[in-house]
Amino acid sequence: MQQTGTLKKRRRRNIAKVTGLSTLNYNEEEDIFDGMTLFESRHRTQIIGNETRLRMSSLLLHSQSRTNSRITRDATFHIEPEEDGAQDNFDEQSLPGASTFLSSVSVKDRPYFLDKWTMGRLRQILILGAFSGTFPWSWNRKKHRIDKWSPGWERLWNFQWGIVTLQTCFMTVYQFYAFYKGTVEGHHETYRELFMSSFSVFWYCICLCFNVTMVFYKDQIREFINTLFKFNKEYMDKYVLDLDDYQDGGRIVINLSIPSNTCQVFVSVSLFIRMPFQPWYLFSYIYPKPWYWLIPGAIQEFIVVGQVIANYTLYQWVVVAYANSMEFWLRESHRNADSGYTADEMRHPKTAIETYRTLQIVTQCFNDCMAPMAIPTMKMCIVGALIPCGYVFIRSMNHKFIDEFPGILTYPVGIIDCATTGFSTLTLAATVFDLGCGFVDSWSRTKHKSFRRILMSSPTLKVKVARFYFVTVATTITFFKVVWDYIIDCIITFP
Repeated sequence: MQQTGTLKKRRRRNIAKVTGLSTLNYNEEEDIFDGMTLFESRHRTQIIGNETRLRMSSLLLHSQSRTNSRITRDATFHIEPEEDGAQDNFDEQSLPGASTFLSSVSVKDRPYFLDKWTMGRLRQILILGAFSGTFPWSWNRKKHRIDKWSPGWERLWNFQWGIVTLQTCFMTVYQFYAFYKGTVEGHHETYRELFMSSFSVFWYCICLCFNVTMVFYKDQIREFINTLFKFNKEYMDKYVLDLDDYQDGGRIVINLSIPSNTCQVFVSVSLFIRMPFQPWYLFSYIYPKPWYWLIPGAIQEFIVVGQVIANYTLYQWVVVAYANSMEFWLRESHRNADSGYTADEMRHPKTAIETYRTLQIVTQCFNDCMAPMAIPTMKMCIVGALIPCGYVFIRSMNHKFIDEFPGILTYPVGIIDCATTGFSTLTLAATVFDLGCGFVDSWSRTKHKSFRRILMSSPTLKVKVARFYFVTVATTITFFKVVWDYIIDCIITFP
């Protein structure tokens, strides 16, 4: 180590042990893969005359020698056809793409891997986003992709986005003023009212963050969803045999969180129409007024709440769809996996490495559109909602719960939704890292050093949170532990 100019010890790569996979034990006698054939073409061609192109096998042979001579093009280098065939330990039928039945493999019920409920939730989010002006997208049923609106409609959306964002900024400033006035002048009789006011401040702050995130990353998010569909479609047609018994992860998000959050939009509008005199509404300053004065406030409430819910559920859906896709393809390309869902060609070394490289590209696209602002905003939403909602709900376990019904239901519903869906999405994102490490570990158990070098040099799949860290099981548990500690501290500190 001193010859390299440093005394720092090298850190070993963290290889996670993934359990629950239907894998077989490693058998060294059956490990006949030649790592030198990894970068050669799938279809061997007959070499005519003197072949002057360097192959990867020659580079690997030269790299194993102890000479420091520079590798250059050798005009006399060639391989005889019988020697080429002798070096390949696989027969022609074992190469990926050699099987004849793969061209007709298709799953009609799930052509894009995601089930009908997951696809239905995406269309539901797009409908809500279109009516609330969240994103200028529409669902293309024929091409099965998300299309942008026409340039004219997109300019109209930009104009609407500017007005709503300006209004949200004004409301955020007002909520901060009301919170400061109630805190300093002592208008709040208890800390419970103070936390309820802070929840209103949080609501408009998170709406502003969601709007800024969407205007900067709406094209990247839409392109990633279309890319994920295209990738799943291609691999489903190539390798998938049957998915009748397969269960996707994140069902609590798809079956519970997204429908309940969508209903929350109409519940918020109903609460405004029923209780416009509440202090967190501007309408309370001019109350009472005739019923038609409530129409502008109801429209504003639908737009603001609809944009928050549409953005929040879209981010949840993207994380769940991405994590489920990565989990399935990593499990199926795991060494000696025997689940029956995919063809044996999926476990071919060359196909496995190509699949892993493709998953790295998909993961990079996911991090480019979600890691800078979307995932940090979603985690901030979980923290900002759990702390005040948890405090208000605990302090409302008396007659106030009955007196303020049904408006008080916002707080227990907020706790259940943020706790369950947040933990579900972050756990799925952490599973991608564990399965990626397990994939590399499974294929690294081979006697071929050249193949092990290629595997160990492959970056691990990671879901990043901005530029701070990446999501793992440990960071997810630490995150929620800190949140619950803050809730308990608030309950103990503020009586």
